[in-house]
Amino acid sequence: MNLRSIGDMAQAFALNRQSVNLKQQMDRLTVELTSGQAADLTQHLSGNLLHLADVEHALVLQDSHRTAAREATVDATTMQTSLGFIQSLASDLANSAITVGFGSGGVPLSTLSTEAKGTLGSIIGALNTDVAGRALFSGSATDSTSLAPADQVLDEVRTAIVGATSAVAVLSELDTFFDTPGGAFETSIYQGGSSDLSAYQLGDGESVALDIRADDPVLRNLIKQTVLAALVDDPGLALGTEDRRALARSASEALLTQQDGLTALRADLGVAEARIDQSSTRIGAEITSLEIARNDLVSIDVFETAADLEQVQFQLETLYTLTARASRLNLVNFLS
Repeated sequence: MNLRSIGDMAQAFALNRQSVNLKQQMDRLTVELTSGQAADLTQHLSGNLLHLADVEHALVLQDSHRTAAREATVDATTMQTSLGFIQSLASDLANSAITVGFGSGGVPLSTLSTEAKGTLGSIIGALNTDVAGRALFSGSATDSTSLAPADQVLDEVRTAIVGATSAVAVLSELDTFFDTPGGAFETSIYQGGSSDLSAYQLGDGESVALDIRADDPVLRNLIKQTVLAALVDDPGLALGTEDRRALARSASEALLTQQDGLTALRADLGVAEARIDQSSTRIGAEITSLEIARNDLVSIDVFETAADLEQVQFQLETLYTLTARASRLNLVNFLS
C-alpha cells in the first residue's frame, strides 16, 4: 500500500490556498461590478486618499447647508402665510370698525367687539405658529410661545384701562400698556426672546435672517388696535356711546394704517425667500458637482472589471478541474 507523500499534501494546500484567493477576487470583482465602485479605495487610488477626503468633507458641509436651506424655506413660507393671514384679518376688522355708528347699515358695537375678539385669537394663534416645535416669531427663544393667550391679553388690558373715563384716557392707557419699554406687553404678553433668531448659514458666506418677532412694532400695534376694538363694548368701561364709537373709529384708522407696515414686513420676507431659493439652487449644483467628482475617484471601468471577473471565473474552473484530477490520481495511487 502506498501512502500519500509530503509533496501531495503540499500540493493540496497550495491548490486550496489558490482557490481561496480566486474566490476572494471573484467576490471583490462581483461587488465592484454591481456597485460600479472600487471595493479597495486605498489600492484603487494608489494610497492617495487626500483628494477623496476633501471631496467627502465638502459633501458633508454642503449637505448641512442644504438642510439649513430646507429649514429656512419651510420657516419663511410658514411665516409668510401667517403674515398674509394676519393682514387679511386686520383688513376685515378695519372695514367693520369704520362703519360703526353709521345708521342702520353700520356695525353695532357689540358685533364689532365679538368680531375683534375672534380676530385677536386668530392673530395670536398665527404668531404662535411653530414648525417642528420651533416657535417662528419668538426670536432666539424658539422653545417659547410668542404671545400669551387672547383671554389673558384682554383681561390684563381691561384691568389697565378700567379707570379711564374718556376715549382719550383709554388710548393713553393702551399706549402705556403696549409701548412702554419694559412695560406690561414686554413682561406679560410677549413671551419670546429679546434677540433675533440666528441667521441660517447657507455656505459661500451667504446667510439669511428671518428676524420678524411678535413684538415687532407693526405687529404690536396691530394687536393693540385689535384689543381696542374688542373692548369698545366692554361693560367695565365708564364710557358713553360716542366715546366708544370714537374708539372704534380710532382702531379702524390705525388698522388701515398698519396695512402698509404689514406689506413692508412681507416684502422683506419675500426678499429673504428669494435669496433662500437662489442659495438652494447653488447648493444643489455644488452637491451635484461634488458627487460627480467623488464618483470619478471611486468608480471602476465596468468593462475591464467584467473581463477580469470572467478571467477569474475561468481560472477558478480550471483550478477545480486540476484539483479533481489530482484527487483521482491520488486515489489510484492509494489503491494500486
